[in-house]
Amino acid sequence: MTGPHTVWDYSGLVAAAYDEFFGGEPFRDQAFFEERIRSNGGRALELACGTGRLLVPLLRDGLEVEGLDTSPDMLTLLRSKARRLGLRPALHQAPMQSFDLPSRYRTVFVPAGTFMILVHDEEIRSTLACCRRALEPGGELLVPLDDREPAPGEQVDWRERRNVHVSTYDVQLRILERQRYDPSTGLTRWHLRYEATQPGRPVQVFDREHLLRHHATAAFIALLAQAGFEGISMRRGYTAPASTDPAEDRVFSARRPIH
Repeated sequence: MTGPHTVWDYSGLVAAAYDEFFGGEPFRDQAFFEERIRSNGGRALELACGTGRLLVPLLRDGLEVEGLDTSPDMLTLLRSKARRLGLRPALHQAPMQSFDLPSRYRTVFVPAGTFMILVHDEEIRSTLACCRRALEPGGELLVPLDDREPAPGEQVDWRERRNVHVSTYDVQLRILERQRYDPSTGLTRWHLRYEATQPGRPVQVFDREHLLRHHATAAFIALLAQAGFEGISMRRGYTAPASTDPAEDRVFSARRPIH
């Protein structure tokens, strides 16, 4: 599969609303990533760190974690949140498809199914190559993937996904979604409609369309192996012991070979 790189716009109002989508701590994956980073030791790198949902509390709790994201607005919000806690995170503005940082890490992780925004073969391979290069020998890559494959065909009716108040803009933001899934390609075309309401002003409406790529478990394990990883495994969910619920995220673990 070839084509242009995936582009997602997290700027302005959309970036400011991001934290409202997740609620507060503890996040369902927070303890899992903290345990893995502590167990691996050393420095960690979070790809697609956004506004620091995970990175800020991990830093606050004494872990050495750096962040990488493409959105300057998201990184600005992250720095502001960190500053209020007296933290100075090391952040890098770059795409995960083509980053090359001077440091090497014991853990690299891509939380919240974000890896699924990579839809083309070349950007998937390139991202895995960047992750392998960023790891120290023996270091661990962690990639959760959503396992909730949509029903084939198009969801015709709009469904409300979020309805939040964005205080920095004094805006009530309603987000509607509909999807179309093609099982022959493993791609979901995801339509989002944003309705922004401010007192005394007309409702502003803007649309976004994204693609998500679903991976079968065996196929993703094969991709990791082809990228030069070893010790590849998959578990369900973020609890200890692992979940047996087939609807829980699949969390893939792979290591850069020591030699």
